[in-house]
Amino acid sequence: MSAPPPPQRHTTLHLILTHPGEARAAHHTLTVHTPTYYGQHILEAAQTLGLRAQLGRRLAFTPLGTQDGVALAQCVWHLHSAAPLGPDAAGPEGAPAEVSGWRQAALSPPPPIPWFHADWAAPALAWLDTELAAQALTRTGEPEVLKHWQISLLWRVPTDGGPVYFKAVPDFFAREVALTPVLAREVPGAAPRVLAADTARGFLLLADSGEAGPDDLPGLLRHLAWVQRASLPLLPTLGLRDRGPAYVCRWLPHLLSDEGLQVGQPRGFTPAEAADLRTRQPALDAALARLAASPLPPTLGHGDLHAGNVTARDGTFTLLDWSDGCATHPFLDANPAYLAPDDTPPEALAAARDVYLAAWTDHAPLDDLRALHEDAVLAGELFRALGYVDGIQGAVPDQTEWHGVHLDHLRRLVPEQMGETQT
Repeated sequence: MSAPPPPQRHTTLHLILTHPGEARAAHHTLTVHTPTYYGQHILEAAQTLGLRAQLGRRLAFTPLGTQDGVALAQCVWHLHSAAPLGPDAAGPEGAPAEVSGWRQAALSPPPPIPWFHADWAAPALAWLDTELAAQALTRTGEPEVLKHWQISLLWRVPTDGGPVYFKAVPDFFAREVALTPVLAREVPGAAPRVLAADTARGFLLLADSGEAGPDDLPGLLRHLAWVQRASLPLLPTLGLRDRGPAYVCRWLPHLLSDEGLQVGQPRGFTPAEAADLRTRQPALDAALARLAASPLPPTLGHGDLHAGNVTARDGTFTLLDWSDGCATHPFLDANPAYLAPDDTPPEALAAARDVYLAAWTDHAPLDDLRALHEDAVLAGELFRALGYVDGIQGAVPDQTEWHGVHLDHLRRLVPEQMGETQT
């Protein structure tokens, strides 16, 4: 019998439990080898300690580097205990200062994200079970947490008819709850089949649409072009934000400013990196101008299209997560590198790009489309960065988690980085 593979993660997990009406918090520590950042496996870990609880919020996550190929981290989660805390909940005297800080944070009022609160889960489960019954389905177990953070909650729900997915979004992503049913109904493969939607509560109940990580890149790019073209008759009725090239151009001075690049801040651009990137501003302005003047019509835009937001089943594709849905130039969403594994050869990316562009040759010759697509690969990094800067960063209660996320996209535009990417 072969030995089990070594763990890929080694996380010190701290659980801070509170109970309504009690002005104290319990602290438990254990080691896990499963992902924890998004809330996955936290409740299962608590159960190994005999704790019954529901997720509150992540209080801290600290990567600690890699040792012998194992990713090390410390993660802290607040849980709402289902039972009163025991008499020894306060723990021994002289607890480390960081533990005292976590306890205080857990006892403070949660941010205004509904699923961070103790009274949210029971009504949500009641809604879920009612809507499942309307579909002649019965839940056969507890939901599995896939995401539990500021911008969404996602559960995989076991039923007697197979798994379904429950998603909840905050008010600033309410557009997803309105948009997803329309796309699922009118543009097959643009979104999962919607079993129920509640715009007032921000709830979606979605059918299973297959496995993530499709490996037919040309087929996926062909599907994307089809979805974009099929959306054209719907666009005037969807009420989407215009996030096309002109919008990106208006934001470009801010993105390249010291504030936008977070020059001198931890993980921000260095002055030298900022100077290098600013040498590209004329090229970026010109690329955006050519995209704005191109003969292609604005289409439905996803805004965060990558392989993790696509599923496949029996050769058909489905796009997921329309929280950033907008109207934009189609090519800004169509970078094959975001839809393929990192080790995909450049020639395979180029072949998939040409499959995509073939769907648009009624608007321009293929060579012209290739040049426009090259412009869009550059401008697309700005477009994706703005999903954070002009979206999440100003909307979430705790902005520290998202403070510099957009910088990864802007770093791809630094001339030195572009050279490395191309080689």
